[in-house]
Amino acid sequence: MKGLVKSYTDIVSLDNEGITFSSGEKILFAECCAEDEKCVAERDICAEPPYFDFYTGDRHTKILFNRKGLLSDTVNKREFAKLQRFIDEAGYKTFDLS
Repeated sequence: MKGLVKSYTDIVSLDNEGITFSSGEKILFAECCAEDEKCVAERDICAEPPYFDFYTGDRHTKILFNRKGLLSDTVNKREFAKLQRFIDEAGYKTFDLS
């Protein structure tokens, strides 16, 4: 299965419908889950780098938390947790692989 890989730094906006990237591409949560399920992605905070893998149509979209530099590990994990909270608050869930 082919997939798209994005960095979390490419995210320009989040709303209850999904995620918009600087390229104009979007992940719509409603399109990522089955009718009676609310699970939109798999996540792994222990992976190197941490990621979310969204179930977008015929291909997955992986968002990597891959910032480099001083304190990057702390920043990546903090931003990962922020996205996880946002998805939860939007009424969706993710499957934990860590």
